[in-house]
Amino acid sequence: MRRFRFPLARVQRLRELGEELARSELFAAEARLHECGARLEASREELRSAEDGIARLQSEGALRAGEIIVAQRTLPTLLTRVEIRRSEFAQAASAVDERRAAWQAARIEVRALERLEGRARDMFREKERANEDKQLAEQVDRKAALARSPHDVERDE
Repeated sequence: MRRFRFPLARVQRLRELGEELARSELFAAEARLHECGARLEASREELRSAEDGIARLQSEGALRAGEIIVAQRTLPTLLTRVEIRRSEFAQAASAVDERRAAWQAARIEVRALERLEGRARDMFREKERANEDKQLAEQVDRKAALARSPHDVERDE
């Protein structure tokens, strides 16, 4: 029996490599998203802590006006940092969506070629079985012809 050879094997391998690359880019984008989420949460926590500190200073009633003013001046910086982190997080989430779409498209292309390969393999097997059946039939016919030959010769005599 001959060995099956898929004519689009190289194309399939390139698409599989493309899919692996797209998947690794997706994993990298998800890692970045996770990192951005952690930084955003840390910035939010820092802002909450500063707000709690100001509230604590104000509730103590002691005249710590200088400390309160300094603490209040840091709030806009912390708010800006939180907004920047939100923006980074949104961009990272968008990048994840783009990478996921690219990976899914690559996966669809690979699956299509896998189905084509499966069909080609099935057709190959079918042709090989038909050839084997034909060869067996020819062998049976030859044996039958050889088996008839001596009897035909005896009848003629």
